[in-house]
Amino acid sequence: MSGGYFDRSTYAMRDIAETIKRDIAKALQPKPEKIDGDYWTIYEIDGSTSFHHYMDGLKFSTYEEAESFLLSRKKLVSPKKKFVDMHLGDDEVIFQSKESFVEKAFDGKKIPVLYSICHCVYDHYPYGMEVLDLKEDTIDAMKEAYRQIRMAEIYATRVDWMMSGDDSEESFRERIKEDLEEFEKEYATKDWTFSDDNDEYLA
Repeated sequence: MSGGYFDRSTYAMRDIAETIKRDIAKALQPKPEKIDGDYWTIYEIDGSTSFHHYMDGLKFSTYEEAESFLLSRKKLVSPKKKFVDMHLGDDEVIFQSKESFVEKAFDGKKIPVLYSICHCVYDHYPYGMEVLDLKEDTIDAMKEAYRQIRMAEIYATRVDWMMSGDDSEESFRERIKEDLEEFEKEYATKDWTFSDDNDEYLA
């Protein structure tokens, strides 16, 4: 029979453990240099909590460039305080449209579309690169998770074989001990930077 008491559920345990191992290997790969992100962008605000990048998130080197571009394409004026107060976002509203209005206005009154110019500063890895950036303590916890799941798999497999009639009770106890000893040796010498799926997951 070769098991079957747990309906092959032990295979799922191994899959979880192997996924954790792959993620650990990915997190331990050398990281590329981060790219400095420092630019200005425009947000179009068409509701009290609804806003989006204007024209797919154009980026500008300076505030002045962003402002000049916006003013060249839109008929804008300084925003009225009552409209600014309606906006619940953190970005400062600097213009309101003279010709574009929110579709669902309150109390039948037209509410103009608002605009803000935001400074974005952040570091990021090159786009298109699959990088898993985890702290050392997190990786250590994942290693222990891998260990515990693999040990649970060993126990479950041996119980599966005994309850399916493949192993006697004596063989069950002996094989658990042997399997655990073998696994602990494997775990103690494991190269966590290597994964059987390196080519697929770490490219």
